[in-house]
Amino acid sequence: MQNRDEMHPQDKRNLIIFAVLSIAMWLSYDYFIGRPHAEQMRRAAEQARMNSAVVAQTAAVQIRPVEDVVGETPRVDIKTPALTGSINLRGARLDDIKLEDYYKTVERKEHVHVLSPARTPHPRYVETGWTAAGDLAKNIPDANTVWKVKGGEATLTPQTPVTLTYTAPNGLVFERVFTVDENFAFSIDNRVINNTGESVTLYPYALATEHGLPEDFMNLGVIHEGPIGYLGESLEEFDYKDFKKKPEQNFSTANGWIGLTGKYWLTAIAPAVQGAETRYRFISTNPTGLKDKDRYQVDLTGPAVNVASGAEGNYAINVYSGAKKLKLLEAYQEKWGVPHFDLAVDFGWFYFLTKPFFLAINFLYGLTGNFGIAIIIFTCVLRIFVFPLANTSYKSFAKMRQVAPEMYDLRHKYKDDKQKLQQELVALYQRNNVNPAAGCLPILIQIPIFFALYKVLSNTIEMRHAPFYGWVHDLSAMDPTTIFNLFGLIPWTPPHFLMIGAWPLLMMIAMIVQKNLSPPPEDPIQAKVIAIMPYFMTFIMAKFAAGLVIYWTVNNILAIIQQAVIMKRMGVPVHLFTKDKVNKELEKEISEGPTVHPELEVLEHKIEDAIDGEPKAVSAPKPKKKKKK
Repeated sequence: MQNRDEMHPQDKRNLIIFAVLSIAMWLSYDYFIGRPHAEQMRRAAEQARMNSAVVAQTAAVQIRPVEDVVGETPRVDIKTPALTGSINLRGARLDDIKLEDYYKTVERKEHVHVLSPARTPHPRYVETGWTAAGDLAKNIPDANTVWKVKGGEATLTPQTPVTLTYTAPNGLVFERVFTVDENFAFSIDNRVINNTGESVTLYPYALATEHGLPEDFMNLGVIHEGPIGYLGESLEEFDYKDFKKKPEQNFSTANGWIGLTGKYWLTAIAPAVQGAETRYRFISTNPTGLKDKDRYQVDLTGPAVNVASGAEGNYAINVYSGAKKLKLLEAYQEKWGVPHFDLAVDFGWFYFLTKPFFLAINFLYGLTGNFGIAIIIFTCVLRIFVFPLANTSYKSFAKMRQVAPEMYDLRHKYKDDKQKLQQELVALYQRNNVNPAAGCLPILIQIPIFFALYKVLSNTIEMRHAPFYGWVHDLSAMDPTTIFNLFGLIPWTPPHFLMIGAWPLLMMIAMIVQKNLSPPPEDPIQAKVIAIMPYFMTFIMAKFAAGLVIYWTVNNILAIIQQAVIMKRMGVPVHLFTKDKVNKELEKEISEGPTVHPELEVLEHKIEDAIDGEPKAVSAPKPKKKKKK
């Protein structure tokens, strides 16, 4: 007889079947009903939050100075060695940050504001909090909610965090804890205590918004300005104009950061704990409908937080709002565990050159105390690295100057026979081991170097307002002088396109000297282009950063010295500011004679020799020596 306490085998089987079916039904409900419903609730909550923000912000009818707007609402002061500002208790919003060490101009009269409240000329602010769907949304604090400071009045400093609190009508208690370090980083911990008697589901969010284009918007095209983020495994960058085609971009990833960037300043947000699937969004809206009044926003929405009755939930956000100093960005990248935070600095396509160049110049600045001197030393070091290539090129140039009389005779003799002239010039080059195309490689190498240095000198905050000796007070800006008012002696300010300063003129002189040392091109059109190149480059480069012009000038002077020394050793006359009679006559023959390209034919011969040349002789292997026993 079976014991009553022992389960019948049939009952065991039924119990297992019941358990399996229960798990299957629970998983099916979660996948097909629960998750879609949660996603629907999250989207509804997001829309409710956006609508609330729009209502609060469209009330603005008058643009006023930051100081006036800040004084209208209750606030908590912020004071650190790097910045000052305040937290707006209406909405518990971070919307007033002024950088202590950075000014708008070299005159150092007005500090840079990286965050400003609504109804000011260039609003930008950070907001965090919770959203919810349904009736619960009515109890969630929004942009109009006035928070209280827990424990009375306080000032946010690196040593003293500040806690804001708000109690909803249904019993939910919200706390927002702000901490700040000695640089540009904030931590905002959003906490909720559930005293409602039932569980609630909330969705954490954070956003950074700016109204219109930034005050210092450059619109250069070569430097990224606008929404940015590193999400998952890729850098996402959107120009402001991109939103006219597609006003919203959505991403979902477990690791990343998102923000708004300019040439020198960054406001970025990131989950304090990476690893949870988070939705990131780039969005543009125009709630007022007015032209050029678009609002650009980056935001993130974290996973749902379920808070049981009597329990507490939290979600923390890290915020960076300040100068894009590379060392700081790399430090927070490691501290916060976010991917590639250093890419907030736009190093461009030649990242593999730009970043090492910056690190080298910054290191030299640490030794010399002046970025201008650091650039000059860096230029000298760079010339040492390209010395072998330049040496080969200048030797070829010197040989071409040596055979200039023979070239003149050939051009004069065969001026009516283009094919014969081409053949004779090629033969002349081959007899004298001259490669007219040898000068191309150093020029090609200089192109990525030039663009990399352009990025370093015009895009890194360390170069901003960095002075040099004399009249240059900002190496990241153009030379402030101009020859058209005799460098300030005449009381007249020329139009911008006539601003050609002293350093660009020095660069032009160096380029003219370098042109005189080089042999004339074989092509008449190319010769005319090279003749006007120093003047054209001066007109263009005069608008570039003074630091870049200094680099190019010093680089050309070093090239002139190297080329002159080689020519002297090879017995070739050196004419810095004039051309000798033979070269003048040769240039005249080139401009009036037939167009030939012997350098191309020489290059073709070299390629053909490499491909179709005689194979190396194959010799029999040498007999192995017998080892002595």
